[in-house]
Amino acid sequence: MAQLTAFATQRLQALAQAADLHLPAAKLWQGVGVTALGGAGLGALQAGVIGALLGSIALVAGGLLALWANRHRHQQKIAKQLPGFLEAIARGLRTGLQLGPATIEAATNTTPPLAAEVAPLAEELRRGVRNADAFEQWARRRTDSGIKLAAAAMAFAASAGGARARAIDSVATTLRDRVALELETRSLTSQARASALIIAMLPVGFMIIATSTGARAGSFLFTTHLGLMVLAIGLGLDVIGALWMRRIVNTSG
Repeated sequence: MAQLTAFATQRLQALAQAADLHLPAAKLWQGVGVTALGGAGLGALQAGVIGALLGSIALVAGGLLALWANRHRHQQKIAKQLPGFLEAIARGLRTGLQLGPATIEAATNTTPPLAAEVAPLAEELRRGVRNADAFEQWARRRTDSGIKLAAAAMAFAASAGGARARAIDSVATTLRDRVALELETRSLTSQARASALIIAMLPVGFMIIATSTGARAGSFLFTTHLGLMVLAIGLGLDVIGALWMRRIVNTSG
């Protein structure tokens, strides 16, 4: 049980951090508990014990789905900060600093969330690790393509020499253009995503309205075997439709 709890806590924290929600595990579980209690209260008003169970599950699942939908927010912030970090290194090189000290200075002046990503790199450079090795290790620790590109460019600049500042500025410009293109693509597909979300939520909204205005509908759905079967099938089809629409939107975007 302890291992299962630790695994669930780890996954919950990873999901929250990916959505740029940095809270301790106790606060996250407190939020889950409050959400479950709220859903149970609303469900109990409509359909007793079964409604309380379904209501708590629905609200907790909705909260987790909201975190999952924003799972790229933390990485997007890092991507926006990365060009500025590289440009700060290039400015340090132009003032006469070597690559290592310029990187350390840029990392010191970097704000979160990128600061946490570049702090290990700066620490390795302070310990005297060779510049190219430090940047290669930085690239291996990360899976983000933007950081990998930046680290590869920095490692090349450390070993090749030449016009380092100009090369680093070029990589920064490339990363900035990539971020701008992603923002434009996201804005163009946001209307389609909103429409898909509304369509997916309409059946759930209609069910809530129907059960709240008529006791017979709620009693049928939540207290009879046939009603529970209809509810399960309907919610399952709604989830499949939502995933299908999401795939269509992502493919077109």
